Amino acid sequence: MSQRIDVSRNLCFNMLSEVFEKTAYSNIVLQKSLHSTRLTQVEKSFTVAMFYGTITRVHTLDYYLKKNLRKKYDTLESGVHTILRMGLWQLIYAHSVPPFAAVNETVKIAKLYTNEGGVRLVNAVLRTAAKEFEDGIINPETSRFDVRFSLNRELSGCLIKWYGQDRAESIAAAFLRDPSVTARVNTLRTSKEALKEQLLKEDVTFEDGLFMENALRLNLGGQAVYELPSFTDGLFMIQDEGAMLTSCMMAPQKGQRILDVCSAPGGKSCHMAELMENQGRIMALDLHESRLELVEQNQARLGITCIDTAVADATKLSDELPDDAASFDGVLVDVPCSGLGLLLRKPDIRLTMTYEKMQELLPVQAVILDQASSFVRPGGTLVYSTCTINPHENDEQADFFLAAHSDFEEYPFDTQLPGPVVSLNPEHIRTAARGRLQLLPDVDGCDGFFIARFRRKE
Repeated sequence: MSQRIDVSRNLCFNMLSEVFEKTAYSNIVLQKSLHSTRLTQVEKSFTVAMFYGTITRVHTLDYYLKKNLRKKYDTLESGVHTILRMGLWQLIYAHSVPPFAAVNETVKIAKLYTNEGGVRLVNAVLRTAAKEFEDGIINPETSRFDVRFSLNRELSGCLIKWYGQDRAESIAAAFLRDPSVTARVNTLRTSKEALKEQLLKEDVTFEDGLFMENALRLNLGGQAVYELPSFTDGLFMIQDEGAMLTSCMMAPQKGQRILDVCSAPGGKSCHMAELMENQGRIMALDLHESRLELVEQNQARLGITCIDTAVADATKLSDELPDDAASFDGVLVDVPCSGLGLLLRKPDIRLTMTYEKMQELLPVQAVILDQASSFVRPGGTLVYSTCTINPHENDEQADFFLAAHSDFEEYPFDTQLPGPVVSLNPEHIRTAARGRLQLLPDVDGCDGFFIARFRRKE
């Protein structure tokens, strides 16, 4: 009699293989797989938890697996790596799964995708790990920083260097919490109260955002957000509160011309359009036409008509837009960055980001900011933002820009900060008085995000 294969673990293995072996984006893999597979709500919740949990904790899992297998671990076929990782994740982190079930069900997956030797190895390693976890030999909570918080040695060292040991631990722990889904009310189509009523009809519970007036934190109960009628009808956009605050600091007005030089997928362009009541023009640029399609899809879904899209290289804007110099009321520069502020909701970054890659981004960011600044009219606003917590990409870039551009000055926004942001961290008032803001997940409860605002002198 053939053994019944658990559908959640089987699906999870195939999704993890896409991420680990083909470097696919986890969010795209998950959305595509869940959409094409019928799962109960319980199966779906377990699949998502195991999928994101294994990716998030991969450095921790590999540390303990390598201790057991030593050099042999690096020579294993990738499929066995993946099976061992998801099995060990269940033993350490899936508290509702009995150890015998974690081992037995994972061995069944191994029988599907590897040879007899691989099956024996998976069985032996996971049984040993189960015993070591029970005896306290495997205990991430008492391990060194990089193992405990599942960050590679480079990122661990950077975080401690930037923020000190205690604060680094606080930030790293915040990146391991359960991620929230934050919606921004589309004020062109509905109100916050009306959206709340609609969400309740769709069996979605919620609470108000932490500091943005039109933010709601959703509890989807396992539902896919893109399948909700309120989403397809364009009543809201999924966006973190830090990103929302960026558009608010631009403070776009009706009738203005705004340039968004790295716009895809369009969250900030669409938010600025809503703040402008869809009156004025926003030019949304991106290097890739396929990504601009996301901007256009979001604009259409939200009922926005004032955004024009165009393919352009943000490092060569002077050549791309020769007739638009110094003609925009506001320019938003949300540059490509290391994304370290998104570790909670984009665990792939734990797999791919290195110190070398961070260093390579710095000159690109500086060039984009320099190029974009030439399109701000005298008296106009320039906003620089990133979704990282790396001070070299944030405050240092802002300092370098001001030192090289005497025609720009700091543009304070301390009087415009939402009161709850100041309540969360009174220090924000001091930095906002210089036109700077660094949001961090442990204190501010949102993604790590940086905003700097400048004004071109009259």
